[in-house]
Amino acid sequence: MNSQTKKITYSALMMALVFIMTFIIRIPVFNGYIHLGDGAVLLSAYILGPWAGLLAAGIGSAGADYFGGYSIYMFPTFIAKGLMAFIFGYFIKRYPAKNILFFAFPAVIVMALVYYVSEVIMYGSITSPLINVPFSLLQGSVGVVIVTILYKPLEQFQLTPVKSK
Repeated sequence: MNSQTKKITYSALMMALVFIMTFIIRIPVFNGYIHLGDGAVLLSAYILGPWAGLLAAGIGSAGADYFGGYSIYMFPTFIAKGLMAFIFGYFIKRYPAKNILFFAFPAVIVMALVYYVSEVIMYGSITSPLINVPFSLLQGSVGVVIVTILYKPLEQFQLTPVKSK
């Protein structure tokens, strides 16, 4: 299989994994739900790199919002999860020998900030969206735990040589 075909195939698989882990296992909270999809978001960035990871994470997560009845969040989710994947994927690609936790938590913080800003815009209030910030950080932290557990075993399958440009 050539490199381009492999990248497209891996991207589609990661997009589906993000969708499934976001859509299937979810716990409703105030204005949304907590899910395991952030683990797949970070894994997609780890495997695909920043740009393809951004697309797989953004489209998979936004699709889960659409089919889950949260279509108002589709665009903010695409941006939040896409940026989360891009930041993580960029630093993992640039500094592959470093501890992934060092790159995962800033990505989670950016994701939570994007959701906060989008809710400020949607609801017209600076204070009421603050209630969702801890849930976004908790959900992202669960994703960090998932990627921390899975990234070493996945290295043996040599999935990471698929490089983004």
